[in-house]
Amino acid sequence: MEGGAAYCFLNRSAGELNLAVHHHPLKARQIPTRVTRQLIAWAPTVTWMTVLFLLSSLSYSDLSSFPFSFPVNDKVIHVALYSVLGAMLQYGRLSSKNGLAHWTVIAVVVLYGASDEWHQSFVPGRDLSVADLSADAVGVLLGYAFAWWLLTTLDLRVLGHRQY
Repeated sequence: MEGGAAYCFLNRSAGELNLAVHHHPLKARQIPTRVTRQLIAWAPTVTWMTVLFLLSSLSYSDLSSFPFSFPVNDKVIHVALYSVLGAMLQYGRLSSKNGLAHWTVIAVVVLYGASDEWHQSFVPGRDLSVADLSADAVGVLLGYAFAWWLLTTLDLRVLGHRQY
């Protein structure tokens, strides 16, 4: 055995996990554990949900002072923001490989949209709106369906695995 540091990693071969050792750091490669894979898969979704929560915490006067505010109906903005969430949701579902049904995942996010609307009722100058919740649900469905179409049409791999 050569002198120097040994780099250990998990080697997944023949369906078993084995501890392997290399003396060269570039040959040692870490295979993500199930928990790491779940964190990587759902991190974009959770991050975007946090962004949406923070945006819903702002009053209308705060939102209108943003340099990127658009002179469009706010329902269009709801659909656009929640479409991004829907696409990230599809990414998380496919890459986590946890077998959640489509409608279960979508229902959880629509419930998140409802809780976000409820949260807005406590923000000065904002109110709870069923029309906004409907726009959120439409956005989630559009983004989710678009991500599904894109991944299957282009045969893209999500975190190195195909699962459709």
